[in-house]
Amino acid sequence: YSSGREAAFRTAIYGTFEGRSMAPDVLVGQEFLSAAAVTNFLAILNSAPGSPGDWSAAPFIDGPDSDNAFFYRRSKVTYLNATIAAAGSTGANDQPRHTVRYDVRPKGYSGAAVTLAIYSTHMKAAGTTSDQQRRQVEASRIVANVATLPAGWIPMLLGDFNMQSSNQQAWGTLTN
Repeated sequence: YSSGREAAFRTAIYGTFEGRSMAPDVLVGQEFLSAAAVTNFLAILNSAPGSPGDWSAAPFIDGPDSDNAFFYRRSKVTYLNATIAAAGSTGANDQPRHTVRYDVRPKGYSGAAVTLAIYSTHMKAAGTTSDQQRRQVEASRIVANVATLPAGWIPMLLGDFNMQSSNQQAWGTLTN
């Protein structure tokens, strides 16, 4: 553990408020900087009071800038695969980070109709025209990848979209 925020994470994930608790079976994160950070967060998940202690992490995929991470409970989810759905690059007109697709199924189920394609994205920040154009590149690539999914798969998009309004072209691309 090195962030100094372990207690806050444990409380947010397994703490209770007015009788409610998040207690998730899957977590998707952005802004991970290393495989060690994923390992540290996994340890937090497995050691938190109230945790079932059955968390695993998808293999870390190192890309340009910060990275995605995927955590799942082995007793609840069957992890199938991780794929770079849209590659990030350092190009000035490209997306700055990878969009990763994590394919999973609820434990005990099989077949396309129960396969979730969970996309994790951290789109270009800021509000300049150039930033908005780069988010549009990202949105278009995600939509193109969704179009390649096997029939019946269920896509989900999670992450930090960095959009200032629903009037941006990337929002329209993602919601059409």
